[in-house]
Amino acid sequence: MTDTDFAQLVTRALGSCTPRVWSLLVTMFGDLALAPRARLSGATVNAITAAIGIKPEATRVALHRLRKEDWIESHRSGRQSRYELTKMGRAETKAAWPRVYGPAPSDVTAYLVLNDPTSQSDVLSDRSTGTSVQIGPKAMVTVDIPRSEHQLALAIGATDHVPQWVSDKLCPTEVQTASRDLALRLTHLSESGELDQMTLLQRTALRVVVVHEWRRLILRVPALPEHLFSDAWHGAACRTLFLDLLSRLPAPDMASLEQEIECD
Repeated sequence: MTDTDFAQLVTRALGSCTPRVWSLLVTMFGDLALAPRARLSGATVNAITAAIGIKPEATRVALHRLRKEDWIESHRSGRQSRYELTKMGRAETKAAWPRVYGPAPSDVTAYLVLNDPTSQSDVLSDRSTGTSVQIGPKAMVTVDIPRSEHQLALAIGATDHVPQWVSDKLCPTEVQTASRDLALRLTHLSESGELDQMTLLQRTALRVVVVHEWRRLILRVPALPEHLFSDAWHGAACRTLFLDLLSRLPAPDMASLEQEIECD
C-alpha cells in the first residue's frame, strides 16, 4: 500500500479527532512493550508515529513528557535510545488491560446505594470512580459492596428497569455519540479490502491506532454491567469489531519490524 493510501486509511480510522501524541505513545507501549524488559527503539517509535502522520518533533516532545512523568525510561543501546515502561507505567497499563482487551463486565453485581438523607456528612461525596458513579447528592451506582451501616444497597439485575436519566449519568450522551462514531469507523476498517495489502510497519501503525481509539472510548465509561447503559451505547459492537481487527492486525515480531524499518 502506498504511503498516500495508508494516510487516508489512518485518517478514516481516527475520524475528526487528532490524538494527543503522549496518549498515543501510552497506547503504543502498552500494546507492543508490556512484557518485562520489552523495549522499543527510538527508530521504531518514530517510524510508527510517522506512519500515523505525527511529526518527529511532536514525538520527541511526547517521549520527553512521558519520561518526566515516570511513565517510560530510556536506555542507550549503541548509538540510539531504547524505551520501556517504568514500574509505574507497567502497573497502570496492566490495571487497564482487562477493560481494553477483555470482555464486558458480566459476572459482577451493580448496586444502587442510598445514603442517610438526614446525615450531615456525605459519605458518597467524590465517589465517581472506575467502578462507582454518583448519580445524586445521596445516591450512587457501584459494584463495590457498601460497608457503611448508614447506606441502603439495592442490587440492580439485568431485567430491572433503569431510567434513562440514570443511564445517562453512567454513560453520558457525548460518550454514547462517540461510541456510535467509533462503531462506524471500525466497521469501515473491518470491511476494507486493504488490510492485507499493507507492510508490517503499516499494519503495526494501524493496530496502534485501533487500540488507541477503543482504549480512549472504553476508559471513559465505568466498569459497570453494560445493561445499565442506554441503548445508544454502542460499546458491544465496538468491542466485537475491535477484537476482530486485532486478530487481523496481530502484534508484530519486533525483530522483524525493526529489520523492515532499518531496510526502508
